[in-house]
Amino acid sequence: MPIRSSPRNSSGLTFIEVLVAILIALVLMAVSAPYLAGMYRSAGMSTTAHEFLSTLSYARSEAIKRNQRVTICKSADGLQCVTQGGWEQGWIVFVDAGNLAQVDEAKDILRVRGPLRGETILTGNMPVRNYVSYVGNGSTQYVSGAFQAGTLTLCRQERGVKFVLARAGRVRTEKTTCQ
Repeated sequence: MPIRSSPRNSSGLTFIEVLVAILIALVLMAVSAPYLAGMYRSAGMSTTAHEFLSTLSYARSEAIKRNQRVTICKSADGLQCVTQGGWEQGWIVFVDAGNLAQVDEAKDILRVRGPLRGETILTGNMPVRNYVSYVGNGSTQYVSGAFQAGTLTLCRQERGVKFVLARAGRVRTEKTTCQ
């Protein structure tokens, strides 16, 4: 009796088919990479903007809750306020019992934010260059007693967000372009 061989059923992929699939995947990744990089930068910018806006809101609510001055200032070490450099080096929120926009004791510090990542820059115009200070009624006020209003601008490459601080202490945001 002769032995018959049964025909082979092929259920796998050939080497050429695998190479074509890999080539298509590589082309799709190369085409989408710039879009994904832009999306990643945009998400990072949105996160940082939301975090800073949240910090301003937190300081205002703490000032109202405590009926006492609460200040946000730029800080390189998370312990003391600085007047050099931009806000991107980090900031602290603290109870400003001395009304001097300076930390009296470490226990007065409520929140600390370290340096911003990447090429992100956060600067304030003259009225809010070094600090933002909320008093017990929720409005912003210099330590001298004058009202404080100004604009802080967050930039990453050409995209940016402005935080416009009103006399009453409320903040609105605006999209902007950066140089």
